[in-house]
Amino acid sequence: MSGKALRLNRIFKDDGKTVIVALDHGQFQGPLPGISNMPETLRKIVAGGPDALILNPGIVAKHYDLLAGKTSVIVRITGASTNYSPSFDYHRLTTSVEHALSIGADAVIVMGFICGPGESKSLELIGHVAEACDKCGLPLIVEMLPQDLEHFTDPTYISTGARAAYELGADVLKVYYTGNDSFRTIVDSVAIPVVIAGGPKDKDAFVMASEAIQLGAKGVAFGRNVFQAEDPMKYVKELSKIVHG
Repeated sequence: MSGKALRLNRIFKDDGKTVIVALDHGQFQGPLPGISNMPETLRKIVAGGPDALILNPGIVAKHYDLLAGKTSVIVRITGASTNYSPSFDYHRLTTSVEHALSIGADAVIVMGFICGPGESKSLELIGHVAEACDKCGLPLIVEMLPQDLEHFTDPTYISTGARAAYELGADVLKVYYTGNDSFRTIVDSVAIPVVIAGGPKDKDAFVMASEAIQLGAKGVAFGRNVFQAEDPMKYVKELSKIVHG
């Protein structure tokens, strides 16, 4: 589809790789340090030259002037739960693909969960969103996670979830980095781009990004590492050197 291809080419540069900064945490975690003042955060990070930002629809609608012509926009369309929810199970649809398109999205992103009580509903949601995205020519990014924390970093579970999302229509996957010994298995399980969302807490994020790229990842989609950095603009520039260098 030409619409999807055009929009994906805004997110993934000529080398087929991308630096994405995730700034969608406020919907479920509130005003974290680094994103308490969104206009200020956006100015700093956009100045670093990221290829795309992940944002909730309200932020795009209210601060489009800080984004237009400067970076691609990936709109989060699932959520509906905060850290205070007593019954978190999976993310629900919070806005439509059509609305995301109307406010300027180059892609949409949804959460996908396996290995938990929300699995069936989560996979069903991915399938329906993929259908809507096909009709609109809008790429679908799925952030795939095992819901069971005991298997949160298990490459077997992650690759199963990744494959499920791919089979249901995802165009790009965002997954947890599992390390040198196993990440290639995840990348090889699908024929679409994979970007990393983060990884082991004891590993330097730049080292992690470099390893992931060497193992076949097509980029990064980092959040706290960027917006809580001492100099977010500089941090984005360093990530770009690693990913595109």
